[in-house]
Amino acid sequence: MSLFSFFTGKQPPLIADAIQEVDGMLEVSREMLEAALACLLDNEGLEVDLSARDDVVNEGEQAVRRLVLEHLSIDPERERIQSLILVAAVQKAERIGDLAKSLAAASTLADAPRLSHHAEPLRQLRERLFRLLGETRRGFVKADAQAAHRVMQEHNEVKAFVADYLETIAHADDVTSNEAVVYAISARMMSRISSHLSNIVSSTLVPFDQIRRPAS
Repeated sequence: MSLFSFFTGKQPPLIADAIQEVDGMLEVSREMLEAALACLLDNEGLEVDLSARDDVVNEGEQAVRRLVLEHLSIDPERERIQSLILVAAVQKAERIGDLAKSLAAASTLADAPRLSHHAEPLRQLRERLFRLLGETRRGFVKADAQAAHRVMQEHNEVKAFVADYLETIAHADDVTSNEAVVYAISARMMSRISSHLSNIVSSTLVPFDQIRRPAS
């Protein structure tokens, strides 16, 4: 049975607050990704203190756990499954901030600006990630089942896109070894972000024991 019904209707106040904390984490992660990918793909200076922003994301994760625990201590018979879903989802949301920092770090490995035509697919992937972030917020926070399904479907497309890209980079004769490393690890990390977003919305569409599996 789908668990999406747990995210519709009137929420207990503490659970509603926890859902908003997840939304806030995703918004801060979006800001971090914008800065990190501008540095990586547009050769811009890093204008955001990613470590400080990641601290905000980490604090959000802790707040969600506190809110869930407080709710269960007050009303343990209500929204138990949703509480488990929130604890599972917030772990995935927290990872996005870490990956944003890692993407910025990838740019420091580069010997030269990312001007090769091999950077263009990553710019296309960037646009897909921002679209997925918006859809994830609609799917998880606003209980939009169609948006949640779109996230999971697009993630499957992202996986295929990245697999093809890595195959191209691995056999390209117009890329240096340094470029290949930077592009390949960046593509893989961007794919992991897509995966975490898909996992977040999967928690609203499939039974709890099948989180991270495709929705029917």
